[in-house]
Amino acid sequence: MSLFDISWEVVPLKLKEVFTISRGSKSEVNNVFLKIQKDGFTGYGEAGPNTRYDETSDKVVGFFESIPADFFDEITDVTDIQPKLEKWDQPLIYSARAAIEMAWLDWWGKSRGQPLWKLWGYRSPAGPVTSYTIGIDTIEKMQKKITAASQYPIYKIKLGTDKDREIIKGIREVTDKPLRVDANEGWNTLEQAKREIQFLASHNVELVEQPMPSTELKLMKTLKEWSPLPIVADESFTGTENLGSIANAFDVINIKLMKIGSLQKARRVITEAKDLGLDVMIGCMIESSLANAAGALLGLNARYIDLDGHLLISNDICSGLTVDENARVILSEDPGFGIVYEC
Repeated sequence: MSLFDISWEVVPLKLKEVFTISRGSKSEVNNVFLKIQKDGFTGYGEAGPNTRYDETSDKVVGFFESIPADFFDEITDVTDIQPKLEKWDQPLIYSARAAIEMAWLDWWGKSRGQPLWKLWGYRSPAGPVTSYTIGIDTIEKMQKKITAASQYPIYKIKLGTDKDREIIKGIREVTDKPLRVDANEGWNTLEQAKREIQFLASHNVELVEQPMPSTELKLMKTLKEWSPLPIVADESFTGTENLGSIANAFDVINIKLMKIGSLQKARRVITEAKDLGLDVMIGCMIESSLANAAGALLGLNARYIDLDGHLLISNDICSGLTVDENARVILSEDPGFGIVYEC
């Protein structure tokens, strides 16, 4: 009989506004929340599957159903988890793997009565300033979204349309704050990417995320060598790629837990990336405060963070992650991730 009690549930997270990027729109996502219990302590993990990486909530549930009953009983350190997962005869569902590791870490921190940021040696729970994402919409609606989010000092603007310049000009009518741009693979040729980046460079844009399809690594190398703005790898970097090749084509990598599947691996990648001269951004899918707290833990060692998934939904079922008046993401002083699961 297992010492741990394991359960999960699928929770539809509803977006405050229809969220549109260059690949499509969504009004809600089905995330899967994992719960493990032992010795009076409960650990929580969250899987935010994304169809861009061929993951769904059904696949996550199937992965959880395959967990051996005694899986967590033999784990004494976070480094034990991923090797055990590698032994399963199951498809690699990275968001599910992230949730499993997240739940154990949360339980472990609570069992020791310490927040994970302290257990991992950080002096402060305060991370960098997060950007706030403005999805593709009519220019008028995007302007209204900017105005409604006036408390945030940096906006991340989704582009990759045939009206990208009009969008930026419209946004500049209502704010002069720094912008980060994410084209989500929306510019298909090198010439188009150069034209758009040249335009953006004159409009107080800090960086450009994933301007071209992830398949165009050679063209991205050429673009990086030319670009007046830093180029960020998102879809081009999931965590399985050769970091040296990525460093040749990008200035920054966007690490998302749901892509890389492990906080422990993400920590190693951050160190390796910095050694190669890459800056690091910690990003997210549409997630609750739980998964964003895990991202914020990694963000304590990153230059940029984009951890606004919980800010974009109307039914965050978790609490405990704070965004202060300066838009810095602050982890809780409570044990584990310091998140209260309210569902």
